[in-house]
Amino acid sequence: MRIGVVTRHLGLPVGLGTYAANLLKALDSRDDEHEYFIYTPTWNDVPPLGSRFRVRRSRVPRRSRAALTLWDLTLPAIAAAREPVDLVHYLHPAFPAFSPGCPVVVNLLDAIGWLVPGYQLPKPYEQLERRAARRADLLVTLSESARADIERVLAVPSAKIRVTYLGAPPLDAVQSAKEPYFLFVGGTEKRKNLAVVLEALRSMEGIELRVVGANTPSPVHDARREQAGVQWLGHVSQQELAELYRHATALVFPSRYEGFGLPVLEAMARRTPVIAAERSSIPEVARGAAILIDPDDVEGLREAMRRLASDARLREDMIRRGAEVASGFSWRETARATVAAYEELSRLPRSPPSRTAG
Repeated sequence: MRIGVVTRHLGLPVGLGTYAANLLKALDSRDDEHEYFIYTPTWNDVPPLGSRFRVRRSRVPRRSRAALTLWDLTLPAIAAAREPVDLVHYLHPAFPAFSPGCPVVVNLLDAIGWLVPGYQLPKPYEQLERRAARRADLLVTLSESARADIERVLAVPSAKIRVTYLGAPPLDAVQSAKEPYFLFVGGTEKRKNLAVVLEALRSMEGIELRVVGANTPSPVHDARREQAGVQWLGHVSQQELAELYRHATALVFPSRYEGFGLPVLEAMARRTPVIAAERSSIPEVARGAAILIDPDDVEGLREAMRRLASDARLREDMIRRGAEVASGFSWRETARATVAAYEELSRLPRSPPSRTAG
């Protein structure tokens, strides 16, 4: 098959960027005959890929949401029709304004914009994402939890949605020495629920909290709040983040909503225990290897943190179980499931394309 892949998040420090880069590298590692055409803006950082991959770049303003949306609607479909390709896969929620002459797969990683207060998109963009979800020949998401949310909120039949779990980093061969700090990944983003961790930390002596991620106020970020024992690290490199995971007493992740919850696996792969919220996709990913808490229960979180800080046997047991869980998630499996979706779609009968896809 000749497969067109549409992405505009490569190299960006966001979940869609991590997903796109790791998926492409895993597709490259597969020994198959499929060819891939990557449609992307000139400023995207495409990883090194083999001869089965061809990159088609086009100019589009980086900071103009309207221009990026117009690009989604037009240029990739034009390029795909000229190639031609057998299938187009948008790695983010978008759908062309006219048919590229082949089936279209669309990624919708979660239903945050419809379910979490404060995350709603402006109406025109919300309508475009809803349109993409409904018009796609096949929809790809990251968990059974997200699939259920999308089916319920957007009225997309479950039979049209495929789940492709994300991959964990390679499992550390040995456990690193632990230091007396807890790690929080997500900055001050509101749904990540840092406030409950800061409150839990107030009466805990000798324990630090290191916070990774954006902390500048925005519609979805709270203002940074100075507090004794808290280090604000902002954005860090992947290498720095791996080291922070390795040496943390535990990851604290009381997020109110996730489509997947990759930090859970990242910590487990670095042989670090996890405390996380018993919400959305997190139990599905943690698979019994994390301490799950009510994200509104400050005292419950504080008790879980105290137990892990003081009980070496508990830490060792959670590290062992977490490593077993992390080893079951790989980007190679993500790629396999994605290609299986492509091949399934290619076998289905298809109606003649209409002039427009709007």
